Amino acid sequence: MKTRSWILATGGALLFGGGLVVGRLAPRENEEGVKERTLLSKSSLSQTRSAEMDGGESGKEVGGARRMGQGHLITELLREGNVGSRFEILLAQLERSETEDFEVMLREISERGFDGAMQEERVLIVSAWAKRDPRAAVEYLKEYDQEDQMQFAAMATWASFDADAAEVWARENHNGKGANDWMVGVVKGLAATDPMRAGALITEVSNSRRSKERRKAMELTMPYVMERGNEYAKTWLDELTDGSLQSDGAMWMVQTMNDIEPEEGARWISSLETKEARREASEVVAARFAEEDLAGAQSWVRSLPEDTRTEAAEGVVAVMAADDPRAAVAWLEKLGDDPDYDGAWVDLLQKGFKAEPAVAMVSALRLANENWRERYTRDYLTRWMRQDETAAKQWVTDYQEFLPPKVARRFGRKPTR
Repeated sequence: MKTRSWILATGGALLFGGGLVVGRLAPRENEEGVKERTLLSKSSLSQTRSAEMDGGESGKEVGGARRMGQGHLITELLREGNVGSRFEILLAQLERSETEDFEVMLREISERGFDGAMQEERVLIVSAWAKRDPRAAVEYLKEYDQEDQMQFAAMATWASFDADAAEVWARENHNGKGANDWMVGVVKGLAATDPMRAGALITEVSNSRRSKERRKAMELTMPYVMERGNEYAKTWLDELTDGSLQSDGAMWMVQTMNDIEPEEGARWISSLETKEARREASEVVAARFAEEDLAGAQSWVRSLPEDTRTEAAEGVVAVMAADDPRAAVAWLEKLGDDPDYDGAWVDLLQKGFKAEPAVAMVSALRLANENWRERYTRDYLTRWMRQDETAAKQWVTDYQEFLPPKVARRFGRKPTR
């Protein structure tokens, strides 16, 4: 089973959506056909190798013979309707192929216009090539095929057995513009065996939190981090040097802790040493906690350091405001006047407006940020005017002196002449 083992090690089989599963291969009556087709391909390669041993008339003729042999193989794959059989043919052929045959196969698929239709087959081929000669494989991709999945597969295979060389190559061959796709592959190759090192390299993928490549690297790494337990996950976060990455990692972790009790999640959050990790994760945990035990969640939020409490309050307020905006306002007012509570006041406005617009609108006036105060008051007043103009106008009259100047001029009492 050597052929399948290296593919599973690099995560390649996951790309096939269940196509390459031993239990789903062709039934026995088709196995003979698979053997016959495989032998045919082997025969074609044998002829090619004989031509090489005889010297041939030129290297071009030898290359042509090899190309013809691989062309027959690609034709067989295209004609094979059973997905399991198709991969079995290819896997058997890849193990017997010469290293230079891999490039021939990829070129054949590309020239026939089957790059998209044979995505999984191309990933298999480039992974097999990278296992034999990683530098040649990635140099080919750099020149002729910049598709993400191909780059990820080749670099992951390389990193799985020579991480140092793969990391250096990925760093040196990035043009410095945008995300480093090569490094995503390195992260993928390291994630299962060395999540700590993989995590340290995620920032080299991109320093932008909005980067889809960085999110991809995170998604490839986090399951292996969580598989090692909550304590390992805490250490993994604390070892990171990038604050935004700590925030993203903590958020990812708590969102996947579906089987963890809210109280345990709260204790885990409190144990995190870095502010960035605590803040982002605390809101999610607080909301989940509040849904099951509101009093317990409120008490936990009050016990947190101020830099974390302001974020965790958002989760509790979001749960409270939907049912009882008045209670949410009263609870949030007791926490203090830190401007960082603006996020919680916005949540209260958004979640409580449907239940009690007059109460929720007061949240907009409590915002410390002047731009936010003006924007949210204006936007929700406009919305309220469409729904219930009489009530909205009465609220404007009641709170006229507290309205932002521009909002007061637009919605307030017009001066009499």
